[in-house]
Amino acid sequence: MKKLLLAAIILFNFSCKKDAQLKTTNNYQTPTSMSSLATTNMVDVKSQGAKGDGVTDDTQAIIKAMAYAKANNIASIYFPDGTYLIGGAGNTSGVIPLVDGVGMAGNSPATCHLHLSGGRYNPPSIFYQAWWNNPTISNIVVQGIDLDGMSFAQTFASSYEFCHGLSINNGQNIEIKNCKFENFRGDGLLFGDTFESSLNQHITYNVNIHDNEFFNIYREGTMFCCTNGASFYNNNVHGNGYLVGGVDIERHSVNETVMNISVYNNLFNFTDGYGPVERGGPSVKYRRAVTMSFFYNGYTNGVVDGLSGSHKIYNNAIYQGQIDCWGHINVSINNNSFTNTYENIAGVNWLTAPAVNIADPASTTGLKNIDVKNNNINSTMSGNGIAFNHYSNVGAHANTITGTQGDGISILNTTGVIDSNTISNVGLTTKRASGIVVNGNTPGLFVYKNKVTDTRSGTNRTVNFAVQIQSPNGGGTPPVIDSNTGVNLFQGVVSEYYYQRGYAVLSGNIAG
Repeated sequence: MKKLLLAAIILFNFSCKKDAQLKTTNNYQTPTSMSSLATTNMVDVKSQGAKGDGVTDDTQAIIKAMAYAKANNIASIYFPDGTYLIGGAGNTSGVIPLVDGVGMAGNSPATCHLHLSGGRYNPPSIFYQAWWNNPTISNIVVQGIDLDGMSFAQTFASSYEFCHGLSINNGQNIEIKNCKFENFRGDGLLFGDTFESSLNQHITYNVNIHDNEFFNIYREGTMFCCTNGASFYNNNVHGNGYLVGGVDIERHSVNETVMNISVYNNLFNFTDGYGPVERGGPSVKYRRAVTMSFFYNGYTNGVVDGLSGSHKIYNNAIYQGQIDCWGHINVSINNNSFTNTYENIAGVNWLTAPAVNIADPASTTGLKNIDVKNNNINSTMSGNGIAFNHYSNVGAHANTITGTQGDGISILNTTGVIDSNTISNVGLTTKRASGIVVNGNTPGLFVYKNKVTDTRSGTNRTVNFAVQIQSPNGGGTPPVIDSNTGVNLFQGVVSEYYYQRGYAVLSGNIAG
C-alpha cells in the first residue's frame, strides 16, 4: 500500500512539474517538445487538411485551423515540419487574416517554412489584420517559422512596397520570436497604422520582437508606427534591401503616438547585401540600421507635442550602417558599435553620412533630450561620427570616434554637454577636419574633457583642432570650452571664429 501511495505521489509530482514547464517555457527547443505541446495546446494544421509538401495550396487549411482554434479557445496553431505553400489570392491587404488570440508555432525556421506562391504581380502580405472584421489582434505568440515572400519569383511596379510578412494595426501583447522573415517586397513585420483620422485610432501596445532573422527585406525589417511600448532585441538583420532601415520607428501624422521603443542587442550586418536601386545613386551596402523619424507634415504649428520619442537604442553591433533620429525627443543611443568602411553615397536617397545623426527635418520648436553615450564609432565614411542639428539639452559622453572623413562631432544650433569623448584620426590630408566643430547659435553649450589625437606625423596629419568654432554665435550665452586636450594636431587645440575672438569661455585646454 505504501509503495502504491509513493508511486502515486511521484507520478502526481512529475505531472505537475511537466504542466508547469509547459506553462512557463518561452522557447520550444526540439521537435519532440513541440509535438508534445501540439497534442494538448495547439491545433495541428494538418488536422485541418494542410499538406506541408510545398506543392499543395495550404491557405484554406491554415484559415480553418485558426477558426477552429478560436472556436475552441485554443491559443495557437501548429505547423509540423514541412513547406506550406500560400497560394490564395487574398486581397490588397493580405492572404491570410490573423485571428485575435490565436498564435502560430513551428519547431524551427530551419524546418518549418511558409512560402508565398510565385508568379504574382504586386503580391499582398502573407498574414494581416482584417480590421473591419477583427478590430484587435492581441495576446498572440508567433514562433519557430520561416516566412518567405519569394520576392525573386514575383514581379512588381517600381513603386510597390506593400508585401509584408505579417502586419498588425491594432492590438496588444504580441510576441514574435525565433522566426525568419525573408524576401519581402515590403516589411518583414509592421505594427500600428499610419495617417489616422483620429488620435491612435489603430495602435499597438506591448510588442516584443526577439531572436529572429531578417534577410533580403525591401523596405524595413520591422516597422513601428502608431505604437506605444515595444522591444526589438537579439535579432539578426542582413542581406539586400532595407530601403528605409533595418528598424524604422516612424510617426507619419499628428494623430499617432510612437513612443517607448527599445532596440538592443541586435546585429545589423549590411556587408552581405546592397540597398535597393530605388534609392538612386551608386549601389552601396551602407544603410540605416535604426531610424526614428517624423517626416511628412511634421508637428502642428511646428511645436513638439510629446508623442514621438522616449526610445532606447543600445548594445547593437552595426556594420555598414547608421542610426538617425529626426524629430523625436527623449532618446538614448548608448553602447552601440559601428564598423563602416568608405563608400560614395553621393546621390543616394534616405541616407546621411554621420554614424549617429540627430537632426531636425524642419524648423521645429521643442526638440530636446538626446543622449549619445559610450558608443564606439569606427568609420571611414565621409560624414561625422556624431551630428546634432537644432536640438537642445543633448549629451555626447564618452564616445570613441575613429577615422571619419568629416569632423568627429558636429554641433549646429544645438545646446547641451559634449564631454569625455575620445576622437582620433578624423579628416583627410586633402580636407582636414577637427575633433569637435561648433556652428550657429549654441547658448549654454559645454564642451569639456574631450581628447582629440592624430597618430600621424608632419603633413600626413589630418586633424586641425580639438575644438573649432566655425561660425558666428548669437545665442546670448557663450559656449564654454574647458579642459580639452589635443595631441599632435596639425594646427592647435582650440580655434575661435575669427570675428568673435574672446566670445567663447576658454580655460584649461592643453596640447597633450
